Amino acid sequence: MNGATPTRSQLHNNVSQTVTGGPRVRGVRPRNRLLAWGSAAIFIGAAVLVLRAPQPPPGPGPAPIPPPERVSRFAADDVVLPDPGAPPDTPRDLKVRPSPGRLVVSWAGAARATGYQVRWSGAGHPGGIRLVATRDTQLDGLSDGQEYRIEVRAVDGFGQLSAPEVAKGNPGPGDTSWRGGLSGLLDDFPDDSTLRADTVGSLWHLSGYRGCVDLGARATGEVGLPIDLGCGADEAVLRARRPIVLDESTRDGVLGRVAVLADAAGPGGRLKVDLVPGPADRVGSLDGTGTLPPGTVRAVVDDSGASVGERGAFVATPGPRGAGALHLFEVRVTRTEVTLSQDGRVVASSPVVPSWRTAWVLVGVRGPEGRRARVHIASAGFTGAATPIPQVVETPVNLATRQVLDPSTSAPSAGILRRPLVNALSARMVVTLVVSAGMDVSRVQIQLGTALLPAPPVVPTPPTAPGSVLTVAAEIPQALLGGNGSDSLSPLVVRAPGAGPGALVQESYLELVPGPVATVRTTTQPARTDRQRPTVDALPAARLVLGDSAGRPLPSPVVPAQGRLVLTVALSGAAAQWDTGGLEGVQGFQLWVDGRMTASLPTATNTGAPGGQYAIPVGLTGRAVGEHTVEVRVIGTSGARGSVLSQFTVA
Repeated sequence: MNGATPTRSQLHNNVSQTVTGGPRVRGVRPRNRLLAWGSAAIFIGAAVLVLRAPQPPPGPGPAPIPPPERVSRFAADDVVLPDPGAPPDTPRDLKVRPSPGRLVVSWAGAARATGYQVRWSGAGHPGGIRLVATRDTQLDGLSDGQEYRIEVRAVDGFGQLSAPEVAKGNPGPGDTSWRGGLSGLLDDFPDDSTLRADTVGSLWHLSGYRGCVDLGARATGEVGLPIDLGCGADEAVLRARRPIVLDESTRDGVLGRVAVLADAAGPGGRLKVDLVPGPADRVGSLDGTGTLPPGTVRAVVDDSGASVGERGAFVATPGPRGAGALHLFEVRVTRTEVTLSQDGRVVASSPVVPSWRTAWVLVGVRGPEGRRARVHIASAGFTGAATPIPQVVETPVNLATRQVLDPSTSAPSAGILRRPLVNALSARMVVTLVVSAGMDVSRVQIQLGTALLPAPPVVPTPPTAPGSVLTVAAEIPQALLGGNGSDSLSPLVVRAPGAGPGALVQESYLELVPGPVATVRTTTQPARTDRQRPTVDALPAARLVLGDSAGRPLPSPVVPAQGRLVLTVALSGAAAQWDTGGLEGVQGFQLWVDGRMTASLPTATNTGAPGGQYAIPVGLTGRAVGEHTVEVRVIGTSGARGSVLSQFTVA
């Protein structure tokens, strides 16, 4: 029972169950213990729902699955546990935005809330319930024209619920006026065919680190083009093969407009829209030191807010964006400014108007740092004239070295097979690289066998600052095409005067115009993963911070042998929502010091906690001099578990 102090026998049983008991969660890796002082974090993976089954009859067979462990309140003599306060306030301003087969629900925050519980139901529809950490969520798989009742309650760190805020919504077309005028290009991504670079006529070039950026298999009811980001740090960039052309004849003053419907700007994620005066595959910087090509217009939406242009002004705080919830972002170029809007509301602007009249559109998406993520682009397009789509195919090539070499440096002997060039009418090599200090970006060359091919930048004024990303292209001479010639070309390297260690190739491929008779065989289709969108809610991520007696983070892991150490357990569910759009609630956590349970705190009064911050003072008097280990074990309402480990030293 809550508040009761367990006996020594009960405590022993609890410890045994925590270490060895409970269900085994399929697909969850063994716990990795990260030893660190001050703070540590672990993202807690998938969980399973454990159902109570009837007792099986006697006889041979598997043992029944035990129910999930339940956390009881317990504190050692030198530990003080926090108590629940008043329940959170009711959310306000509940809004429902309809789209085909779905509703996007958002609301204003509530005092003392660490998350929200969302319930929905409709006539003839089973409805559902979801726990979220954000003020925005998307309900998919609904029936158009059917009215749904939606209730949102605030939840605090002890699982206490507020009274509900109620609204109703009807899925359907919604406001489609934004689609009007997107004459330059409009792609609703019904499948991945417009990104398949091994077929003539694809609309987009997809750029991303191989093995980290893949097109995912779309699950039933999943909306938008799924892009899997498997390495936790990379970005996928889509470049439209057709440029945007500004229209000077418009009466409303809007020269051009780019629209993107995507969920990439959710918690921890980022959406970028670049307008570049040249067909660059990537622009900007990998480490924050580089610059954009002059004339580039960049719009960014992420956790820090929204910005547009190098001299952009912050206008308004973007509205809430939950994981998996699609939002419409638009970049408008007018005669006096460039603006960025979210769902029809301007959130940033810049007074600088570009001098170019033709540019290439790049859409960059990424998920939270340090975890696998799946993002979706449901639509993308822009205004202007519909110029011809280049009738090209692509095949990736591996260079002999990623390092950009100085012209005097000897090259490794590795090269490429000439097979992709045999049936091509024309070809060019496209390379995206990082600029190093002292590098002459105007004199880049690609060495292909004995040929040294000029590879000028694709933008008229390339960036020269170290760390800048630059795309160059070299035309392949006709002598290297056709059936005559050697089977391979070696070496294949990129050279530039003054290239230093920081000059590295990020992407390289052949762009081919195939002949009218034979098909150019390539292997350039974007990789497709077999991973489906996760269907099991994840636990909030846990973090442990060691502080002094006032709770301030320790400047050093060494503490005196007296007084108190405040251990702050922080549970955050925002990034964990990327898997499914919802969370498994935390029913409690246990605090272990030197392998012994020191405290146990339940956090599921009415429902599991979606997050929270818990300061727990622990006495230091009497503790042995030397190193001590602290572990927090988090237990979900359905039995999922995770832990975070830290250390301190008593001097």
